[in-house]
Amino acid sequence: MRQILGGLAAGVRRAALMAAAAFAGLALSAIPAHAADKPVRLVIFAPGGPVDQVARQLADKLSKVMGTDVYVDAKPGANGIVAAQNVIAADPDGTTLLFSSSGLFTISPIFQKLPFDIDRDVIPVSRVVVNASAVAIDANIPAANVREFIAYAKSKGQALDFGSPGVGNITQLWIEQFADATGLSLMSVPYKGIAPVLVDVMGGRLSGTVGDLPAFLPHLKSGRMRVIGLVGDTRSPAAPDIPTVQEQGYPGLNAVSWYAVFASGKTPPAVVAKVGAAIKQALADPALRDSLRSIGVEPSPSTPAELARIIQTDRTRWAALIKQKNIKME
Repeated sequence: MRQILGGLAAGVRRAALMAAAAFAGLALSAIPAHAADKPVRLVIFAPGGPVDQVARQLADKLSKVMGTDVYVDAKPGANGIVAAQNVIAADPDGTTLLFSSSGLFTISPIFQKLPFDIDRDVIPVSRVVVNASAVAIDANIPAANVREFIAYAKSKGQALDFGSPGVGNITQLWIEQFADATGLSLMSVPYKGIAPVLVDVMGGRLSGTVGDLPAFLPHLKSGRMRVIGLVGDTRSPAAPDIPTVQEQGYPGLNAVSWYAVFASGKTPPAVVAKVGAAIKQALADPALRDSLRSIGVEPSPSTPAELARIIQTDRTRWAALIKQKNIKME
């Protein structure tokens, strides 16, 4: 654990030096000549889900900002490891970028030895959005809020099954936090992805799950699922009537997830700066901001150094919870 966090601290220093070099006079236009007309790939690992949805909206706007085609390329497998390897193996010219959720950088390195150095071989470019996340339950459960759900759960006299898209991910850790905050006995049931979790929540085979709000919204509108509380300390513009778990008197479930862009570790600082500036410009567009907020995510660009510090803070938090709960990768 000390090695992991020490490596990340070095990554923070490296990101800060990169940013300083960029602002000290490296031209943002200093892109390798052979890359000038190449399309830009945003490599993701989860096609069809919220990551894909946000990446495609960003790619569309980036195409206009950067003056070249930007498209989403799905490389599923191993919770993002395959996608990251694809970016690491590509030319470090800023035309192959990783669009990832936070778990690959903040949780995976704690649970397993990765086939690359995640703090050296992949470097931060910019955070893109912070997610509204939520506790969702089977719509047939007679509970409209956290307090009513606790009463229902206690009436059952046994642990309730909550689905997670695998072992060693942020959903599993959120379930642990929710159980601690409410005093409930919850069993985390691993699945292969969020889609089958949602199917079984709506089918009554699972009591609920905790995850990113964009995945839940279509099912809330159809009445097939119910959200009883949001994760974090603020409400979402996409669901302003739903209070946070904290608002309902149960503090402790307040960590959020995010999506961000990363580049190969060999990418020149000027190229990283140029891509980061393009992302910031794209996210300043009012139409894109409104569209992203409507699906439950908040535009939140950053510098490389800021993103490196966010990763360090989140990884330290999750490492403490994993140690406390003795959670193992199975």
